[in-house]
Amino acid sequence: MRIDEIKEESVELQDLLRDMPEEIVERCRIKHVPPNVNILHKAETMKHVYILCEGECDVLAEFKEGYLYVFGKAKGFQLIGEQEVLAGETESAATVRTKTACRFLRVTTEDFWEWIQNDPHAAIILLKVLARRLHAASSRAGERIYFPSIYLLKKFLLKEYAEADRENLRINQTRQQIADSLGISLRSVQRGVDDLKQNKLIRVAKGKIEIDRAEYQQVLDTMEE
Repeated sequence: MRIDEIKEESVELQDLLRDMPEEIVERCRIKHVPPNVNILHKAETMKHVYILCEGECDVLAEFKEGYLYVFGKAKGFQLIGEQEVLAGETESAATVRTKTACRFLRVTTEDFWEWIQNDPHAAIILLKVLARRLHAASSRAGERIYFPSIYLLKKFLLKEYAEADRENLRINQTRQQIADSLGISLRSVQRGVDDLKQNKLIRVAKGKIEIDRAEYQQVLDTMEE
């Protein structure tokens, strides 16, 4: 990769790569990946760290029974796989799949480790990125303890609708997948869906939750009740 290839990238990426050694820069590769491609598979040996320059990815949990659910998203400027390398792990903790066409800067795990060990500026940036993730995860864990399950379900629906950015949304996750992602029981999700449906805050068609803009606003209005 030539260093001038990243001159038009985001300010965050330029700042991260500011002091990357030239020999590592030359070994980096820009990769264009179409939608619905797994760039990492859970439990596979890590070979690369990906820096997302453009597009959106889903982070999926994968179970022995064969089902997957989305428990996280990566979009804009994000690093993917760096946590495993910094933790000294050799296998990917999750499956990461492109949701849209994506452009990545790909660095081998060996080069990534050498770079971070010798670049204090980049190391501080990564420290901040990991601290923000840990803070967000801690906040979500606290919510599960403090807030009732109906609040968590409403918040989930509001987030899904806002991120989808369209007039009508069908939630494709199963009730079990929603329960797993929220850290609550399947029974609590089913009870919450029934309650929201009864109060005409959502609709259910062929077993899937549906919500439109007016219903979204009504759910939003009930969040402080």
